[in-house]
Amino acid sequence: MRVLHVSDWHLGRITYNEPRAEDHDTVLTEIITLARSEKPDLIVHSGDLFDHARPSIPDMSKATTVLQELAAVAPVVVVCGNHDSPLLFQLFAQLLGPDSRIHFIDQPRDPDLGGVLRFPGADGSVLRLAVLPFVHSNRAIDAFDDTRHWRAAYAERIGRMERALAAELLRDFDDRRDIAMFAAHLHVGGANFAGSERPVHASDYYATNAEDVPAVSYAAFGHIHKPQKLPGTQVIGRYAGSPIQLDFGEAGERKSVVLVDLRPGQPAHVDVVGLSGGRQLRRLEGTLDDLRASAPSIGRDLCLVTVHTPSHEPTLSEQVRDLLPNAVLLQVNEVCADQRLEILTSEAVAGDVEPDMRQLFGDYLADQGSTTVAADRILKTFGQILTSIEEQRPIALAEESLLTDPLECDQGTHTEEVAR
Repeated sequence: MRVLHVSDWHLGRITYNEPRAEDHDTVLTEIITLARSEKPDLIVHSGDLFDHARPSIPDMSKATTVLQELAAVAPVVVVCGNHDSPLLFQLFAQLLGPDSRIHFIDQPRDPDLGGVLRFPGADGSVLRLAVLPFVHSNRAIDAFDDTRHWRAAYAERIGRMERALAAELLRDFDDRRDIAMFAAHLHVGGANFAGSERPVHASDYYATNAEDVPAVSYAAFGHIHKPQKLPGTQVIGRYAGSPIQLDFGEAGERKSVVLVDLRPGQPAHVDVVGLSGGRQLRRLEGTLDDLRASAPSIGRDLCLVTVHTPSHEPTLSEQVRDLLPNAVLLQVNEVCADQRLEILTSEAVAGDVEPDMRQLFGDYLADQGSTTVAADRILKTFGQILTSIEEQRPIALAEESLLTDPLECDQGTHTEEVAR
């Protein structure tokens, strides 16, 4: 059986006030074309169909239209991600009805009551698919938990769910006929982030254990936007990643989807198929001449531009727009050489120390025209006074003793002085 694995479309995404609908139209058309040419037996979307829990009507219309196009090729399973609304998924499922080829998995299900889906293949094989949507840390799941487990660590709770699903998935399993697969929207510890995931749901707190992933032929994961192998486990699996560069944390990434060929009792064959990724995100920095030189390679990219100029250019944005007429300028920043703040080194700071009181008083005496001998005596006394104040001890000056010591002179001299 052939499976097409896609993920993290984030319909409705806006990057720096630029709607990404055009980029989504490009890559979703590519995915539909690929599905029609490769003719998979099952299509799995591993979560974050939308960028917001309350998507706009145009985004909901686009999602249902594309999913119906894919469902015309093969059954489609959509797992609810952390950006998706379980209630909206429930509504879609009700509107489509039980016989629809599109299966919306809104919340974790009891393993033997919808937690494991079965899809027969044309060759007589049966693909068993265990599904696990995103689970918020503060949400109790009746299908798995009891009150004794509600306060358990997040990874422990998810591990318990994965083991329960694996037990049902592999119950009465016949490796001559059956194929086991797992689809989930989770953060497996060790995955490499793109930087654009919702931080609160991609933290270590939400990291799950790789060893708890069920032993299946292929594990289709969503949540991490950077396409990559499933980390830290012997199970063959991948994060399909987002189909477009959603934010500048993903700039330069090659986007893709995954085609998997599965046969009973044999290892999965995984083929990563590249996508155009829509318009690229680019950071450009340099002088206007640098931009002029690189302009032919930029095209219709979405750009953050930093321009280095000698002084302020009032018409800088217009000049950049003229140089890059086809690009979408999300932001233009100017770095002026004559307004740049000097970064002080330790040597520069040491050579520009604030003068102390002694130096300031010495400069004052020099301005008053004091002689060198008098200035030295005054400065010496001033220094003694400052030292006594700093050390918080009484000020004792030798000159004070002259006022109290008895005069030492001989009698003749005294008589002479009196006579005078």
